[in-house]
Amino acid sequence: MLTEPGPRPPFTPRYWPGWLGVGFIWALGKLPQRLGLALARPLGALLHRAMKRRRRIAERNIARCFPEMTAQQQALLVRGCFHSLARTVFEIAWSWSASDQRFRRFGAVQGLEHLQAARQQGQGVLMVTAHISCLEIGGRLLAMAIPVSGIYRPLRSPVLEWYQNRSRLAYGESMISKRDMRSAIRLLKRGGMIWYAPDQDFGAAQSAFVPFFGIQTATLLATHRLARMTGCAVLPMFPVYDEASRRYTVRILPALEGFAGEDAEAGLARINAIMEAHIRESPEQYWWIHRRFKTRPADEAPFYD
Repeated sequence: MLTEPGPRPPFTPRYWPGWLGVGFIWALGKLPQRLGLALARPLGALLHRAMKRRRRIAERNIARCFPEMTAQQQALLVRGCFHSLARTVFEIAWSWSASDQRFRRFGAVQGLEHLQAARQQGQGVLMVTAHISCLEIGGRLLAMAIPVSGIYRPLRSPVLEWYQNRSRLAYGESMISKRDMRSAIRLLKRGGMIWYAPDQDFGAAQSAFVPFFGIQTATLLATHRLARMTGCAVLPMFPVYDEASRRYTVRILPALEGFAGEDAEAGLARINAIMEAHIRESPEQYWWIHRRFKTRPADEAPFYD
């Protein structure tokens, strides 16, 4: 569990690519919000054209998850997905460099009373979310409202890893690698709060197959295991961006009653249904570029070409 970012990598040729990336992110973080949002539109069109493999993945996911849409509607949703992806670049930069005073103008948190109710019971809190494009901004807005830790995926670049952790630890209580779930268990048992996005495919061994958009989907068992082992409350939490107001809202829902005590597959299906309902409200903001359905039951054909 990280409470400090660790030593800064040296500025030597080996690390120059990472330092160039950090400089780029820092510079983007200084842009006014209106300008960044304007630049996201042409960048989204460029990413849609350039990221052919990811575009095919998004097209496949959207075609299967929204069969009721016409081909034209699906194509527009794919384009919207890449626009949101481009906006994410600026949102991450703002999250990692903007002052608290500036950041408070970006949005707000709804449903803090549900967190407070869980804490009054003396429980740890596991906030389960999905890979929404504005997830980084949602994490910072949440951390500014209440102390929270996050579970993260380590990066390959030591420089970007250091900068990411340094930036997040400026507003978050701690960061826990997805490879260090023992620290997550200890923190939840102590009554801490963790922010967790489990909607990724890590294979059948760690998952159960439950419905998501009507598709049997490998869904991580860790969510249910954490609740069962620690007795924590499980609260869905989702950020959303409103284009009309250019503001972000983090929505915290009430705790899931009886989640730890129910069958794992039933509990995970309940979480997937809640995620799906939120995603359907703003589907262009979900990361459809993920190969969310790559692991299939033994009797099914591959999902992706």
